Amino acid sequence: MMRKILVCLLAVASYNSFADTTSTTTSSTNKYSAFQQFDNEYNLGFAVTSGNLNNGSNTSTNNTQSINLEVERLFDVGVWMDVNAYLLTYYSQPSNTALGGNQVTGSQPNFGGVNATVGYAFPLVSDKLLITPYVTGGRNTNLSTYSLEQAGNNNLTSDYYWTFGGGARLEYRVNSVFDFYLDQNMLYNANQTPNTTANSAVGFPNSSDNYQYVTTLGAKFNLYRNFQLGAKAFYNNYYYTQTQTVTTPYGNGNAYAPQSSVGGMVTVGLTY
Repeated sequence: MMRKILVCLLAVASYNSFADTTSTTTSSTNKYSAFQQFDNEYNLGFAVTSGNLNNGSNTSTNNTQSINLEVERLFDVGVWMDVNAYLLTYYSQPSNTALGGNQVTGSQPNFGGVNATVGYAFPLVSDKLLITPYVTGGRNTNLSTYSLEQAGNNNLTSDYYWTFGGGARLEYRVNSVFDFYLDQNMLYNANQTPNTTANSAVGFPNSSDNYQYVTTLGAKFNLYRNFQLGAKAFYNNYYYTQTQTVTTPYGNGNAYAPQSSVGGMVTVGLTY
């Protein structure tokens, strides 16, 4: 009887030892698990921006509000993916008095769209520091007052940019609750708006292709179980390949075009 009990105890001990070894091996082979606590998540965000507009002779500002839906995942093999969709809910901009007649001419190249990012993560310090180079692409609607006037009864979604580019994200994990990251990218927005004039009184501007540089500083907070809060601040800088000129009933002039903007976003999400 004692021999049977001893054999049973040895069998249980051997099984537990094997289970522990397997668990340790699995954990050690996944060097991204600490960052997956933050980067395997989806969230809903609300953002605001304030930007500078310039038309060559005058400057002004615009203000926006938007909502954002994002899904992010860091795979065991180190591949990182992020998909987000956003839509402006508020936009304000003063008239461009340089053109006379209270003409409102300007553009907001990020009215709404969907963008996807794919990269590969490289651990710099185990469980603490991660750098992820990536490429990104998407489709972003071009909201512009001159294209709105030309559109007539046409759908504004035909006025859009193909966006592509790349960048890198440096992520610092403090512990299982706090995570911070710095992101820098360069994008090219290729204008796809049809070069037609539905309203002959308003001429379409030159190509609104532009380069966009985005710097983002963000943080994630795992507050309770799978509940996550996020916050980020970002800076956009635009460079247009051509001057944004328009023709109106009041004469020719330079259209307002975004030069730079600053903004922030707060998010509420869940990890998985």
